Formats: sequence, C-alpha cells, structure tokens
Amino acid sequence: MVFSLPVCPGYCNSCLPVVSPRCPVPTLNTLKHWLSAARGMIICPATRGALLMPTNPALQLTAEELEKKVASLHFFKEVGRHDPQQLQILIQQSHLYSVAPGETFLKAGEQGSWMYFLMRGKLLVCDPLDHSKVIGVLIPGDVFGEIAVITGHERTQDIVAPGLIREAVVFATDFACLHAKPEHNPLTLPTQLIVYRQIVHILRWRIELYRSRFPDHPMVRVPFNLIHRSPAGDSEAELQEQRDYALFLADRLQQLNTKLGPINNDVGMS
Repeated sequence: MVFSLPVCPGYCNSCLPVVSPRCPVPTLNTLKHWLSAARGMIICPATRGALLMPTNPALQLTAEELEKKVASLHFFKEVGRHDPQQLQILIQQSHLYSVAPGETFLKAGEQGSWMYFLMRGKLLVCDPLDHSKVIGVLIPGDVFGEIAVITGHERTQDIVAPGLIREAVVFATDFACLHAKPEHNPLTLPTQLIVYRQIVHILRWRIELYRSRFPDHPMVRVPFNLIHRSPAGDSEAELQEQRDYALFLADRLQQLNTKLGPINNDVGMS
C-alpha cells in the first residue's frame, strides 16, 4: 500500500505533541505514529483517516484553486456563506483527484474519514470480488463515503472508473474532525451542524429510494424521526441529536442494503 502522508491536522491527540499543525514537514515520531495507526496498533480516527486516502496522487492545486472547484457545490457554499474562515479549514483538509479509466479509486475493507464529491466523469460501484458485477453508477453531483465517515465501518464496495471513458475528477474532504474532542476540533458548532444536516439529508434520500422501490415492505415503512431546530439557534443539543440520527439512518440503510440488496441509484453507502 502506498501512503499519502499529509500534514497532521492538529486534532489528533497522539500526533499533537510531536508536530505543529502548520509544520510542513512531519517529524520522525509523527511518521512512526502514522505507520503504527495504519497497522492497527493504535486507534486514532484522524490519523487513520489521513492514511487511508486513495493511493493515487492528488492533483497539486492551491487553496484558491480548490475553492473555485467547489464553488458550485451547495454544501461548501453553505459553509462559506456562514463563515469563510471555516470554508478555508475544510479546503485545507481537501484534495482533488483524477481517476484514470480502469483505475480502482477506493477498495472494500478500508476505513476512512473522507467524504467524496464526484465533479466530472463517471464511477462504478463494484463487487470487490468481481468488478464485472456493477452495483451502481455515480454521476457528477453524487456524494459517497458518508456512511464510513459517520460509522467508522469498513467500506463494502470498490469504486472503479469505467475503462472506456475519460478520466473522472473527485473532490475529497477529510471529516475526521467530526470525531475529535471539542478542544481539538477546528470546526465550529454551526459548521458541524451544516455537515451533519447535509449527511442526514443524503441518508434520508437514499432510504427514500428503497421506499419507492419496495413501498409495502415493513422495513421501509418505519417512519422517520424529525429533528426540529431550536428557535434559539444552533445548540449542542441539536448537534448530538443530529449525530445520533445520522448513525440511526446509516444503520438502517445498511440493513436495507443487506436484506433487500443494493439499489442501482443508491451508491454512496460506503
């Protein structure tokens, strides 16, 4: 496996004592820590997420160029509208990838804290044992990887670029900070709420696909719980409720996938 070793984002408790978030070169101790995390010797969500990035090299773009790339994505526009500095933090934790025809972008069995936005081209969600078995198709605008971000579960399918089309372009953002302790979290409460609301929206939409396909099945007739925003504004209570709700929806979606099989449009499950 080829590792991409980024700068420690500064919210990893194990890396924090040995490297500065602004230090462009990781120390020897940090490298040892990253490699230990990759072998499973220690549990560190931030570092594990950084290590288990796609192994193909990211395109070398400046923060300004990355920001322009995501200007059309509602999620990032919402963060930037609320707090431009928070958008810059997310941009610093992001990469842009070019996926060549026939290349495997993500592999089943990996864990990670990255969420992916397909910007251009097409990707296939494939059976990891047989790439000729296509489970779903990703098109520009699709988001994937959110369940792995929320649950920490291993990815269940391979993500592969078709062999006879132009390259695909994927924007990826590391959300390991969602699991960080408050004192080490670079994201503010409003930004975290924007992230969780977006993920909840995605998960509910995927479950609705099952409802439309299997309208009479008892597993899909269970009503959704609704989260009402506090009239007083953003709150820690709502954040915890959104976290719990996202986990609930992710678990339900995985159960539906196991019992009823994957739906072609529902491809962001891992």
